[in-house]
Amino acid sequence: MAAEPGISVVIPAYNREATIETAVQSVLSQTRPPLEVIVVDDGSADATAARVQTIADPRVRLVRQSNGGISAARNSGIRESRGDWIAFQDSDDEWLPRKLERQLAALAAATDNPVAVYCGMLITGTPDDPAAGPGGRLKTAYHPDPSVTAVSGHILPTLMATNPISTQTLLARKDILTDIGLFDTQLKSLVDWDIAIRLAERGPIAFVDEPLAIQRFTPNSITRDRAKRIDSWIALRNKHRALFDQHPSAHLFHLHRIAGNLRHMGEHKRAAPWFAEARRLAPLDPRIQLLSFLNALGISR
Repeated sequence: MAAEPGISVVIPAYNREATIETAVQSVLSQTRPPLEVIVVDDGSADATAARVQTIADPRVRLVRQSNGGISAARNSGIRESRGDWIAFQDSDDEWLPRKLERQLAALAAATDNPVAVYCGMLITGTPDDPAAGPGGRLKTAYHPDPSVTAVSGHILPTLMATNPISTQTLLARKDILTDIGLFDTQLKSLVDWDIAIRLAERGPIAFVDEPLAIQRFTPNSITRDRAKRIDSWIALRNKHRALFDQHPSAHLFHLHRIAGNLRHMGEHKRAAPWFAEARRLAPLDPRIQLLSFLNALGISR
């Protein structure tokens, strides 16, 4: 990377009047300032837009649209952006002050011309979150999971099995994002996984193994909606079927996850064809044979 690029930061927001100012200020407080911060108000019914308008910084721009979902809002922000590189922040999360600085340093040090760079983050709950510890103490975890080898460079094989990239940690070239068609508005979740796969198809991705962002889960987080996630796993597999066929171990893992979750939800008829596909891929796998048999008997646990 010859020169430091202009960075546009896109923040989609829907009914986030309580958190949007903190999210924006964490971007404005970066040691390496962005060119602009684009907040896309996705049809909020609260005072989200009004809170953004109180932020006295000329770099902050407010874009208002009717509700279309987080991917549509991100796409609007990308189209409105003036930077060569795009970073994404969520409206209830925070960046630590050196996020952009450290990511730009990784890009400058890379010799393989990355199309994007991501970083580590801390994931925590909220005091009223059922996942909080005793007495309301917050549980905090580092992502990517330390048990999964964090990777950089040509990471497509890893991405076929697991996704270490969260959108709010991502800094990507605008031209590549545009060429691959932006975010998929048809996916209800796992949009970060889908965009990561499509970016990785286009070139290397760098990684900064430091916690430079904070993600907060709430009780109504879409990530916790199992039914939606199963539907998105299925949509992701179907969309990238040709790639999964090239990575049979990852494909088997994905099939097992879909079938197993459907079985646990008691949706045995829906699970059956996924177990059948897994058996065809690994006919001698005893665990798949057993779980498929239990599913046929209508046993969910």
